[in-house]
Amino acid sequence: MRHIKKYLLSTLCSLCLASAQAQTIEDYINHYQFDEAEELLNQNIKKRTRRRQTTTVEEEKLQTVKRMRSMINATERLTVVDSIVVNKKNFLDHIKLSEESGTLHTYAAFFNRSDSSGCTVYRSELGNKIYFSQPDENKTLRLYTSDLVGGKWTTPHELDELEGDTVQNYPFMMSDGVTLYYAAQGNESIGGYDIFVTRYDMDEKKFLYPENIGMPYNSPANDYMLAIDEFNNLGWFVSDRNQPEGKVCIYVFIPNDIRKVYDTNIYPPEDLAPLALLTRIADTWGDQDAVKEARQRLQEVLSAPKKVVKKKDFEFVINDQTTYTLLKDFQSKEGRDRMARWMKNMRQLELNQQHLQTLRDRYAASNEAQRQTLGPQILQIEAQCEKDEAAMKAEEKAIRNLEISFRAKKQ
Repeated sequence: MRHIKKYLLSTLCSLCLASAQAQTIEDYINHYQFDEAEELLNQNIKKRTRRRQTTTVEEEKLQTVKRMRSMINATERLTVVDSIVVNKKNFLDHIKLSEESGTLHTYAAFFNRSDSSGCTVYRSELGNKIYFSQPDENKTLRLYTSDLVGGKWTTPHELDELEGDTVQNYPFMMSDGVTLYYAAQGNESIGGYDIFVTRYDMDEKKFLYPENIGMPYNSPANDYMLAIDEFNNLGWFVSDRNQPEGKVCIYVFIPNDIRKVYDTNIYPPEDLAPLALLTRIADTWGDQDAVKEARQRLQEVLSAPKKVVKKKDFEFVINDQTTYTLLKDFQSKEGRDRMARWMKNMRQLELNQQHLQTLRDRYAASNEAQRQTLGPQILQIEAQCEKDEAAMKAEEKAIRNLEISFRAKKQ
């Protein structure tokens, strides 16, 4: 019995020691103490190798530490003017953007659908384009885009060129319509979600391979979203680093015109770590006047009255003074009915144009025999689309004239 107790006690101590050591590794990684983390990980790898046990987890953590070593030496010199701790489920409500920067929405509110994944939607300033996340056929969150055509959103197009990530969410498009920020979990992440950036190639008609934007934006925790308000010269990014369950911290910063990094000749690793972690945002305040001005802008943004956004189904210009956005705006019943049909036909035209683009893409990647089959189809659909576009423009003009005439008779 004594031997059994001694064995059980020894086993329990070994398990406790292993658990404590595993926790210590995570602690070292979370505090950017890379030498200590690597030492313990290498010790564990040797032990598990002797026991002929898998070392996959330890090897992956070593790769994470390696990426973090490289990343910390390129930490962006950021001026963070404020931080706000809020509930994760409604953090979008606390990111106050100018109208020129577009709008952020929850997927559930925007599409009026249930959503248990926390998906978000970015809508452009003009309101005619969105980027959003939703589950694909494998129930994995991916990014999609859609355009507003004839009062209806087009069939979502997956940004499948962003294939390096396993999970994607929290998109934000800059006002240039080219630079897209989003959060992802993937091979290039150092934590759960990391923030990435990609740019749209106008020639190739697709987004370029995404890049991890590095520290201090990203950390071993979840870093969810980055949004930049160029009009107010304020940036926002969201992280759950050092936060309890269900909470996130929103960091408000002054965007750099060009990326500035800390000089590693001046800042050794032990000094870079708290700056990369944003342990104290006051440590980032170099130009006090810039901080003061940014805080004043932030206060003005936060204190501005909330604007009520009117629901729009479309934008139909009647004259220089009047633009309709809903079917009920039409005073003429005939005009209203024709507008409803026009919207339906516009939706079909958009679907035909999408099909045409698909055939063109297939044509470009096909051999000569396949092109001989696809060519006539493309020409036929092109001709039909051109005919339908002309008919839609003529009908649009007719509806406008009908409504103008009807309004004039009522006056």
